[in-house]
Amino acid sequence: MDKWNYLDTGLNPGSFNMAFDEDLLARAQKGDRVPVLRFYGWNPPAVSLGRFQKVEDAVNIEACRQRGFDIVRRVTGGRAVLHRHELTYSVVSRTDNPFFPPNVPGTYKVIAEGLLRGLRILGISAEIVSRASRHAHLVETHVKEPACFSSPSWYEIVVNGKKIIGSAQRRLSSAFLQHGSILIDYDHLLEAAVIPGGGTSSAVTSIQQELTRAVPLAEIKQAFQQGFELSSH
Repeated sequence: MDKWNYLDTGLNPGSFNMAFDEDLLARAQKGDRVPVLRFYGWNPPAVSLGRFQKVEDAVNIEACRQRGFDIVRRVTGGRAVLHRHELTYSVVSRTDNPFFPPNVPGTYKVIAEGLLRGLRILGISAEIVSRASRHAHLVETHVKEPACFSSPSWYEIVVNGKKIIGSAQRRLSSAFLQHGSILIDYDHLLEAAVIPGGGTSSAVTSIQQELTRAVPLAEIKQAFQQGFELSSH
């Protein structure tokens, strides 16, 4: 990638994944100037909590223990996320990189455009919607927002009104980290078991649900890498 440092760190425990993202953010804060696009996965599956959430309120600890799922805390905000059958991405950059606008909404939008291109390369007709319109849709359809995937952020990527990627961002004085889950498949019953109030199948979709086929992970990674490359030209 010409404008990116591309990393694929594979499947790792949640503690490794979160520490790696935090280290990338610290390096950017110290002066690393090439933005990073990282792909990774979770083994074992995990529930990650937003940095301000209380563990006892946000996750069913016993249900996670019974299934062998990790519980970790993200450096970003937002609500609980079940990481299982997904491709997780992270983007880390200096805030003074001219490719990114100097504010949170603008950065969300630039990254959303790369993600959107990736979905379209896979053959999924997704669109970017504003935070306000996404919230209005949730209110209109009476969907509650206990988990990250039913909670709106700045620029959502949806397919027929259903969220397919969930993201969160942390911004420091001179660098930012945005990471998020690209759902390959979605088990709303499992989410409901480990996240109190989770499992909103009417508001969430996935790559396999939209394409009605099993999609190789390598194909998904290639599509999103290409999507970011195209968006940076």
